[in-house]
Amino acid sequence: RGPLKSWDIYTASINRQAQEFTRNTEIEILNEFKKLYNWSINVEELLNNNTFEAIVLTKTNQEIEWVNKGFVKMSGYPVNFSKGKQPKFLQGEASSKVALNNIRESLKQEVHVKERVINYRKNGEQYICDIEIFPIRDKNDELSHLLALEKEVFQLH
Repeated sequence: RGPLKSWDIYTASINRQAQEFTRNTEIEILNEFKKLYNWSINVEELLNNNTFEAIVLTKTNQEIEWVNKGFVKMSGYPVNFSKGKQPKFLQGEASSKVALNNIRESLKQEVHVKERVINYRKNGEQYICDIEIFPIRDKNDELSHLLALEKEVFQLH
């Protein structure tokens, strides 16, 4: 590569600012949900301590209440299509029954779970996704919501 130009430094800085803006917007949105539902979780800490692209917030019945732009980009499904549905619309023939069953059982027990699954984009293309689901409790220690942080991966191992 040639010498580093000021444009390269500027572009890296702009990209960092854009990522920070997106993360701060996601924190603000989830903090609004926190106020609305009286959550006891520290949203900023949760998002800043995990690596993810997509966020999916569901009610306890797994009905999607909110997704971020990263989910739209990863899955190809628009917000309006996803809202009100359960995330199982992303699953298909190659989705691991073992992984899905582990998720289902963990959710029944209201405990944190991390799994790797094969999901399907809107165009039918498969993608491998690490999903980490956090049960969100309110200040009365009642399960309020489920927050899934998802990251697309390219290797199965």
